[in-house]
Amino acid sequence: MRLEMNHPSRERMALEERVRAVLYLTLGAAMEQIQPAARLIDDLYADSMELLEMVMLLNDEFGIEIGAADVVGMRTVADVGEAVARHVKKAPTLGLGMMAAK
Repeated sequence: MRLEMNHPSRERMALEERVRAVLYLTLGAAMEQIQPAARLIDDLYADSMELLEMVMLLNDEFGIEIGAADVVGMRTVADVGEAVARHVKKAPTLGLGMMAAK
């Protein structure tokens, strides 16, 4: 099932919330801590296994393929959101992943 979102700012807000939800699930950080400037390792204490799980869940949630080059550049929550947005932009619709179905 696919969800088309017509309003760009609404689409971006929905994307950011879904990214934050993935980070919440994989990193175990409080939602209040998952802010755009928060650093994945230094502020949210992500380890390599959590980062791998995060990428796998993002790929599943959005129906995208985040590659190694993207992961290397992910330092902050904003970096993660930007990487996801770049990949989603290539697709005509946003996938309804497991979290959106809840």
